[in-house]
Amino acid sequence: MINLEDKKEELQNLEQNLAIYKESIREVAEEILNGKVSKYPVFIASREEVNLGRMIIDKEELALEWNIFASTLEEFVRRNIVPESKLEAFRQHYKNPLAHICLFTIIDGQTAGFIFIPYE
Repeated sequence: MINLEDKKEELQNLEQNLAIYKESIREVAEEILNGKVSKYPVFIASREEVNLGRMIIDKEELALEWNIFASTLEEFVRRNIVPESKLEAFRQHYKNPLAHICLFTIIDGQTAGFIFIPYE
């Protein structure tokens, strides 16, 4: 998990960016769910491009600071970001994907973690 106090400024900036495109993220989550791709959509927020998921929001195109990528829990398990041994615990903590964004946030290249942000 991310230490929220140490990264408060970064997370506030991310939340300001997310306010602009939460609805777009929700639409992608619905596509993942409705298409039965996964029951666990995961979005990645990073200032840099990452080799994980598929970019859905390019910061350069929108003149923002964060890229957003769409992925799934299954990809995180395949890549061992979420180890098999932690899979059940992750599922228990996972929130309703129609009410919350599951966001894997990469803050500075070294600090990363999951946070859940309500759409409303």
